[in-house]
Amino acid sequence: MNLPVPPVFLFEPEYSRYEVMDGQQRLSAIVAFYTNRFKLSGLEYWPELNGFQYDDLPPLIQRGLDRRRLSAVVLQSNALKEDYDDLRKIVFERLNTGGQKLNAQELRNCIYSSSFAKLLVELAGYDSFNDLLGMPRYDDNIIRGQISSDLAENPFFKRMIDCELVLRFFAFRKKANIKGSVKSVLDKCMVANLETDGDELDEQAADFRTRIDMAKELFGDDAFKIRESKKDQEKVSPPYYDAIIIACDRQFSNRAALIKKRVALKKALDAAIAKEDVYELIVGRANTADAIKQRLDLVEKIFIGVM
Repeated sequence: MNLPVPPVFLFEPEYSRYEVMDGQQRLSAIVAFYTNRFKLSGLEYWPELNGFQYDDLPPLIQRGLDRRRLSAVVLQSNALKEDYDDLRKIVFERLNTGGQKLNAQELRNCIYSSSFAKLLVELAGYDSFNDLLGMPRYDDNIIRGQISSDLAENPFFKRMIDCELVLRFFAFRKKANIKGSVKSVLDKCMVANLETDGDELDEQAADFRTRIDMAKELFGDDAFKIRESKKDQEKVSPPYYDAIIIACDRQFSNRAALIKKRVALKKALDAAIAKEDVYELIVGRANTADAIKQRLDLVEKIFIGVM
């Protein structure tokens, strides 16, 4: 139709190397259409082309598409290499104004692209983790790159909340790292792991999976659920997840003893959460660094107490 498409924005950290800062969906859609991975649908104009893949189009229309161009705005970096991440983050956040605004974890996934970022996605698809979040399993719902509607619409998956929960495990493991805002703690964890690879990544993956397995053995599929105040239902609580998974991590060497005492442990946790001040600390209090440290320490003390 010869209507203009808004320009894409590219970041050039070094000569002739580019990162897409804004326009990833446009570029991906064009590539996917040219490789016949989806069909046209919902066309208001030229509705007779609905249902066509690229190869199905008349040659004249194919040539018309082929001669079109996307304009690009290239942002060059004059910053020192160590300042790239900050500069990329500023640029990306300023450009991220159209469509559905990305949340913090979606931004991290774009800005801090690395083997560690890929590991977070991989671990988010761990079967036991999916079960504990009460969400469809990745393995059953991603077939040859196609995502089922059940998984695609799941709130944990749809906005990468499951990946952020995995990140929280790694970010909160060391008490010394818990300072400043939660956002900065999570961002710093991504930065600290930009170069992590090989055996270290394998070790991190094994640590997460074994702690998830421990939580499931101790509390079953409701390990991260807590009853909402004044409501007769339970739901997954990220702050409670933090406390349980970090307690499992800190007390992993006592796993066998804790499993033997799992009934007593569940009763002790339920009794503690029934107290208004404890419930407020775990669920109601703001996610400040001090509140996080307090709830992590409190739940760990309960673990230790039953032994």
